[in-house]
Amino acid sequence: MGLVKKLLSLALVGASLRGMALGQLDFPQEDIDSGKALQSISATAKANALARLETAPTEGCNKDNVRVRKEWRNIPGPERTAYRKAVECLMNAPQVYENVTDGPRSLFDSFGVLHYYLTPAVHNSAYFLLFHRLYVWTFEEKLRTECGYTGAFPYWEWGLDAGSVENSPLFDGSETSMGSNGAKLNTSNPGSPGGFPGGGFFGGGSGGGCVTTGPFTNYTVNFGPNTAANPLAYNPRCLKRDLNTQICAQWASLKNTTETILEAPDIALFQANLQGDFRWPEARKWGFAVHGGGHFAIAGDPGGDFYFSPLEPVFYQHHGQIDRMYFIWQNLDWEQRQTMAGTITMMNMPASRNGTLDDVLDIRPVGGTHTYRELLDTVGGSPFCFVYE
Repeated sequence: MGLVKKLLSLALVGASLRGMALGQLDFPQEDIDSGKALQSISATAKANALARLETAPTEGCNKDNVRVRKEWRNIPGPERTAYRKAVECLMNAPQVYENVTDGPRSLFDSFGVLHYYLTPAVHNSAYFLLFHRLYVWTFEEKLRTECGYTGAFPYWEWGLDAGSVENSPLFDGSETSMGSNGAKLNTSNPGSPGGFPGGGFFGGGSGGGCVTTGPFTNYTVNFGPNTAANPLAYNPRCLKRDLNTQICAQWASLKNTTETILEAPDIALFQANLQGDFRWPEARKWGFAVHGGGHFAIAGDPGGDFYFSPLEPVFYQHHGQIDRMYFIWQNLDWEQRQTMAGTITMMNMPASRNGTLDDVLDIRPVGGTHTYRELLDTVGGSPFCFVYE
């Protein structure tokens, strides 16, 4: 027992030193609940990433050209409007897939096709975080190269709206929003059309019908849901939302976001916490977790469709926040957090090999081809050059 105690003592000392190296990440619960702790670790992560960039700039990324992604409400109104107009521009640009049915009509739609094809491989798998990092960045690049957007790419920090998603500047129906809630339906559970897991097991939100006010009231969802006989067939309909403050508060609060990051010593548990992956006992307390919480806080059609949720314009702000959490987690201990964990199939069904950083992610014709290793560093210049505010 003496040897065991000695080893345990050494382990605790090592953990203590580790905590000091990470900037002593023990916060009072009130700071975790309020978001003060999240602000602190976010600032630390940004500073650490910029310090690495200052020390080792690349040909494609340096302190003068690094982009700073910002929370929606921290972007000036005219810039938010410009962002929304760039999204609408993608909705009028030609789709890029050949040999698909007549459903997809635009470049914006092409992102939905890509997500539909890759969904079983890039959720609850080794590829989840890095695929979505490239996916969102590629969307940003199209906004810039195809539609002339020059502003900051926005993310949505859900916890700031946990008191009322309907009143969020993202959903308030103003000209500087991304449109309103859907019309209120006379039902307690409109559910979701294509079913994020669990989508029919809780009450609906405060809308459920077509977006009523502001941007995207005239946006046509061209195909889906994934439960249709031919999910890619033309099926025109309005954009529906069913905003749900209760779900946002329960699963995507500032507390949940912060503790998801702080309670994850390795990449396997971090992505399990993020997705509520019940295969990890520690992750079960998160329910559907911040990933599901953010999606379900929007819900509707196609926002509640597991395969076609990118046809909801705010998908990219939601997954921008997911990537922000990943960025923070990585940059709190960069040397130890350039790793991957998991297999190459969703929930390892069917059973499959482990993913590796040398595996290739090919998202043509929407985007390019990269190894997952190239996607680890947002200031690595291959292909990225951005940090989060």
